Amino acid sequence: MRLLHTADWHLGRIFYGTYLTDDQAYVLEHQLMNIIKEANIDGLLLAGDIFDRSVPPVEAVELWDSIITRIAMDYKIPLFVIAGNHDGAERLELGRTMMAQSGVFIWGTPEHCKAPLIYEFNDGPAAICGLPFAEPRRIAGALTEDGNDVLLAHYDYDYMYQQWSNYLSSQIPDGMRRIALSHAFVSGGELGGSERVLSVGASEVVKPAVFKNFHYTALGHLHRAQRMGADYIRYSGSPLKYSFDEHTHNKSFTIVDMDHSGNVQVETIPVEAKRDVVVLDGYFEELLNNESLRNAHKDDYMMVRLLDTAPILDGMAKLRKVYPHCMTIELVGRMEEYMMDNVAPVYRHLDERQLFNQFAEAVWKEPLSAEQQGYIDQLWSRIIKED
Repeated sequence: MRLLHTADWHLGRIFYGTYLTDDQAYVLEHQLMNIIKEANIDGLLLAGDIFDRSVPPVEAVELWDSIITRIAMDYKIPLFVIAGNHDGAERLELGRTMMAQSGVFIWGTPEHCKAPLIYEFNDGPAAICGLPFAEPRRIAGALTEDGNDVLLAHYDYDYMYQQWSNYLSSQIPDGMRRIALSHAFVSGGELGGSERVLSVGASEVVKPAVFKNFHYTALGHLHRAQRMGADYIRYSGSPLKYSFDEHTHNKSFTIVDMDHSGNVQVETIPVEAKRDVVVLDGYFEELLNNESLRNAHKDDYMMVRLLDTAPILDGMAKLRKVYPHCMTIELVGRMEEYMMDNVAPVYRHLDERQLFNQFAEAVWKEPLSAEQQGYIDQLWSRIIKED
């Protein structure tokens, strides 16, 4: 049995004001579909965060509809899907009973995740267990409906996901292959930079031991592809880089080969993105005039970290003439010089006027004159009055 594990598509993602739908469609409609065909994939495991927010834009929903239709109708392989913390779980489950008849199985809420799905693959059956993202209280409520002895007073993610895992695995026949999909922050995982916090005021971390009863666990949430203590517990990572903190990531799809006994072998296929996400350090004129850099990154999403210490007029506009997808500039050189001159700046105790004056002094290398200060004071008074 050959499975493809992927997660964290974040359809509808906005990156510095730019919708990434075309970039996502490029990877999913072309490369993903080619992998399904050429690698003889028997099923897909999609471990949450299909959408970037609970109410996604129309274009994201249309792309999702196109993808699941091709998988179900053209390739006729099963797709197993769980909701992530970005998804609207109840919305994602819309039509789940009808779609299951076409081989698209969706688990969004704990109430629909109280029994394994026994799926008959070409080489025999396997039990698929969905453990989508959910608050501990809601998991407890779903399990106690069936008389499970789970204390509603528990708010700990690790404890509750362990109870959920035990509850599902106890229903799987002995000797049957068992696969879990979960969207969670597993302890020891390395953050990618664009993941959203799962909870406020409670421990959100679950231990890898939660999934010890499964032959393979397809994880979602962390955007860097990584194994969690063993090859059979893995994050696939996101297919695209969704922040400049992820510019060093090697994005990939994960292929899992599982034999009749549940032993797994894992390989990864690098994602071929339409545009890369890169961070360039350098001096302004060098970046503008370096032909090899321009040719290498003219189509990439870029962050430029300028080493110049002098102010640059219309820097972004000039950069975008040679790097059309330059998204942001960090004034590294000026900040380092300022920090050297101001060893211990204190910002939290300054009001807006003081912050502006400090900024002006850092840029012009001298305090505001009495005339300039008077003009600025008038502006502040007018702003406050209008507010």
